[in-house]
Amino acid sequence: MEVKYANLHLHSTYSDAGFTPHQLVLIGKSLGYKALALTDHETDGGNAVFARACAREGIDCITGVEFYGKIEGVVGSAHLTALDFDPDEPTLRALIEKRCELQAEKTRKTVEFGIKIGVLDGLTWQDVLDHTPTGSWLCIDSVLNTIRTMRLTLPEGTSVIRPKVFKAPEVKEFSFPAPTAEEIIKAVRKAGGIIALAHPSEKFVPYIDQLVEMGMNGIETGHPNIKPEILPIAMEAAEKYNLYHCGGTDHDGPMSCCGGDRARPTFDGISE
Repeated sequence: MEVKYANLHLHSTYSDAGFTPHQLVLIGKSLGYKALALTDHETDGGNAVFARACAREGIDCITGVEFYGKIEGVVGSAHLTALDFDPDEPTLRALIEKRCELQAEKTRKTVEFGIKIGVLDGLTWQDVLDHTPTGSWLCIDSVLNTIRTMRLTLPEGTSVIRPKVFKAPEVKEFSFPAPTAEEIIKAVRKAGGIIALAHPSEKFVPYIDQLVEMGMNGIETGHPNIKPEILPIAMEAAEKYNLYHCGGTDHDGPMSCCGGDRARPTFDGISE
């Protein structure tokens, strides 16, 4: 029996990556994947384009989103990958739209701050909107992609945008809280989907039992950043709770559009 592989954790120009959904599909096909899922951060805006590209190339397409969810008593948010859900289910639709709306407001204020201090001189917020696909999760990558597309030359270059603008102390007040993991899990399950703990780490594996009680029904067991000592824990949890195995290359490997250490040849996939 032929073993088929899927890449179920990918990002595009609809959130924080450099490849378009169509480009991802072409690269995925060239690597031999038989199924793909676009899991942009907190938006499924690119899924329709992605699905059409998959259909043209003869690849199975699975709906996807990667959410951030708070767990009581834990600093930071767990990453939760939603797969194979009904995108029109009202509760999940409202959650996605609200997250995109809040993110857009945060990024708008951040860009206006960057313009004010001169780092983003020559750029406008309207430029970012005009050069970013509708339905995107607007972030620093949206700004960088806009600058590249417009071929803008900034006073201090692009390398200072992250430290001087997006990581500046002044922009912390623009942040907004993440929803609870339980809220996300319930919304995805209501939409008939799989909701998995993404790239399990030592910080969040102690909460797998709690997440399963909330309704989590999947866990990533194929991801380049899962540490060797964590993988057996994730595998054991999948067996114990009958969780779906999922995962993908994320921001690593040939489908990431990233350079440096992340450009290493990573082909993690999961059995279809």
